[in-house]
Amino acid sequence: MNSSTSLHRQIHPSWVDNNEVSSQAFDVSITSQAFTPTAKDDNKLSVSNGEKINPKNSYDAHIAQGLKSAGVMSVLGNECDSIQLSYEEDNDPYEGHSFIDYSKCTSKTEVRAKAKVLKAFAIKRGWTHKPDSPQETELKTA
Repeated sequence: MNSSTSLHRQIHPSWVDNNEVSSQAFDVSITSQAFTPTAKDDNKLSVSNGEKINPKNSYDAHIAQGLKSAGVMSVLGNECDSIQLSYEEDNDPYEGHSFIDYSKCTSKTEVRAKAKVLKAFAIKRGWTHKPDSPQETELKTA
């Protein structure tokens, strides 16, 4: 994985309001949710490695685990780099599973600020997979 790698994030239906994604999608604090791991996730936000899995297949792998998703939004490695968030692949629970690491953030305020930046990158790009959409959105660099 490198700075041009796409990182695909599942967006839970509860994080979508009028087809717009809540800022909770990119936040990793206890009170936030779409770009948010829970306490059990150890501040590691679950994503898929775009070098190994496209947005649709990422969605399919997520749904196959019995989990919900309204679709996929993606950020790029260099967007994470720009706000000092690292990312890596762990291949658990499926090949290509990865995470964005918020563990070096020192406060909930810092987490929220970085989550808002990732959300803005993803929103600008648009949905990269939406199950009710006839076509994928091509990933564009920011």
